[in-house]
Amino acid sequence: MRKLRRNKEPDYKLLKKLSILKPDVIHTPTGFPIYLLPVQDQEIVKIDFVFNAGDYYASQALTSLSTLSMLQEGSLTQNGEEIAERLDFLGSFISCSSTKDKAVVSLCSLEKHLAESVKIVTDFILNPSFPEENFATHLSKRKERYKIDIERVEVLSQKKLAQVLFGSEHPYGRSCRIEDFSSITRNDLIQFHADNYIAENLKIVLCGNLKSNEVKNIIKYLSTLPIKTSNKQRNNKDYQIISDVEHKHFIAKDNAVQASINIGKIMVNRTHKDYVPLQVLNTVLGGYFGSRLMTSVREDKGYTYGIGSGIISYENSGYFIITTRVGKDVVQPALEAIYHEINRLRTETISKEELDMVKTYMLSTLVRNFDGALATSEMLRNTFDYNIDFYKYYQQFWSRIKKVQAKELQQLANDYLNENSMYEIVVG
Repeated sequence: MRKLRRNKEPDYKLLKKLSILKPDVIHTPTGFPIYLLPVQDQEIVKIDFVFNAGDYYASQALTSLSTLSMLQEGSLTQNGEEIAERLDFLGSFISCSSTKDKAVVSLCSLEKHLAESVKIVTDFILNPSFPEENFATHLSKRKERYKIDIERVEVLSQKKLAQVLFGSEHPYGRSCRIEDFSSITRNDLIQFHADNYIAENLKIVLCGNLKSNEVKNIIKYLSTLPIKTSNKQRNNKDYQIISDVEHKHFIAKDNAVQASINIGKIMVNRTHKDYVPLQVLNTVLGGYFGSRLMTSVREDKGYTYGIGSGIISYENSGYFIITTRVGKDVVQPALEAIYHEINRLRTETISKEELDMVKTYMLSTLVRNFDGALATSEMLRNTFDYNIDFYKYYQQFWSRIKKVQAKELQQLANDYLNENSMYEIVVG
């Protein structure tokens, strides 16, 4: 038996090629596209209904998510209990998710129950009833959840960072307030649905055996989906980003055991030429378990159990964030350690060994993200906000990671990661 050498790191090498499953696209008579991704040797089908109906398009914080959450509570032909019981009997699974820009309803179903499952789901998506009693229950539960969340230091810190970066009136900086639960009405949801759940705002992604009759029939059904169109111009308001004048904010929570630290700034989104190399730079700093922040703040100094950084990309903007929770007695040393690592990126060139390791990590993660149709569908959805070619974008993403050089990253660190441009939020 070969002896394990635990004191020697395993060898690694850069991957040479990215293989991406390219979707077929059907352009329906109503105007929305259906993206088709083949699933081999499985009888499961996943369908995502993706609407441009996120918080960005709502006039108040609760409207978008409440509309999405209430869809399953009943249609014009079935109440919420009937919908849940029937889907459960069929073995089908529904999930809803939302971002600042998108609202998504996802269905997973066996092929043999696909037709009935899809008809149930499209019924409540297109013809929701928003029952008054269920709406009141929904608001009550959300309000109780809000009261719990607002006491958590990490929630307060995240909300405050978004607010100081974008401004409290900007959809990307706006957050729910206790008074919103009293001001929102059922009619707000009905109107938001009428304005936003329309053909112009819809994209469908279907993963399944595209050769089966059940899937073929559903594709035909979806292609003629009787979803309404809108003749009026959509209100694409050009919101102005108004960042706070003060860069350092502290919120006291006397009963908190830990303090939450969030550091960030406005950043480019994924359409910008610097986005990919900035992702490499971010990975070096705090984007994976072997990052510099994890090594310094967690491993060496023991200030936290976890720390990370990321670049959040929205349709109309983006931001950079470093987030962690530390003991209240080590807040200042933790901040100094964080800024020290940022400063090192600006003043020191990343070694070839470290950069190669980060590139390998990022490329292997990218390969894993395209492992099969279901994973590919998630990556496809990530491009919907930006009007970019899915296949071309990720091939260029792959190529750009491989080509990035240490000197370029040092220059980007000086351009984007100046300590004076950062906003600092401490809650605890």
